[in-house]
Amino acid sequence: GANLLDRLVKDIVTESETFHVEHFLPLLTTYIRRTNPYIRQLLVGWITVLDSVPDISMIDYLPDFLDGLFNMLSDSNREIRQAADSALSDFLKEVRHATVIEFGPLVSILVNQC
Repeated sequence: GANLLDRLVKDIVTESETFHVEHFLPLLTTYIRRTNPYIRQLLVGWITVLDSVPDISMIDYLPDFLDGLFNMLSDSNREIRQAADSALSDFLKEVRHATVIEFGPLVSILVNQC
């Protein structure tokens, strides 16, 4: 039931012209460091869906959740690791093709992960 509701809300949000990602991001960043596999799955799904919406530039908000995605790479749940890896790969492609990007915050996160 929860998965069905999640998909339905994602469909509504992606089709809505009044959704403001900047209002949603604080909620996402509040939960991104949680280790509960259900929360992690939900968050990676939302990040991926929002990144697929042409009108939303998730790359602008990447520093807000990049650390959490990297932490998910060590999750014991294989599906979460794969979803996080896929999301990070997509963002890497976007960073390579971005014309303007602020690298300072991203570098700080990468250094902390090393």
